Amino acid sequence: MTIFLKRDKWLFIGGFFVLFGSLFCGYHFYDSWKAFSVITFPIPDCDLYHGPCISTLPTGERIELHIKPTQMPVLTLIQLDVKTEKISPKKISIFFKGADMNMGEFSYTLALQKDGSYSARTILPTCIQDQMVWHAVIEIEARNKRYHAPFALINQKPSRS
Repeated sequence: MTIFLKRDKWLFIGGFFVLFGSLFCGYHFYDSWKAFSVITFPIPDCDLYHGPCISTLPTGERIELHIKPTQMPVLTLIQLDVKTEKISPKKISIFFKGADMNMGEFSYTLALQKDGSYSARTILPTCIQDQMVWHAVIEIEARNKRYHAPFALINQKPSRS
């Protein structure tokens, strides 16, 4: 009989710790979930030929988008680099979608580099038009915030020689 009491006592104590741990985790995750907010940057008026596209909030958060080569030729490998100020990203993604033509949506997760920037390499598909306007949205996941930074970009068909 004493063996059953000892086993029941340890089952009760173990169950108590599982219940207490579950309540603690639930409270912690609920607290961080309810504080989650989405912040959208304004669309900057930028020209990649003159430098990076930069979007800034009045509170000082800043996102820079560098694309090389700057003319974004189609069917050519392009380098995407994103730098941030006053934002501590956990993850950065970029989404491309054609503005005037449905070319599908392309998304890429950028990798953290040694200098603190995030980058990816990609090829954008071709279009029958000489120039294609793309809507790009950079999405940054931070601790309790998600930032969305929209950009309008133009890429060109390669010239025929």
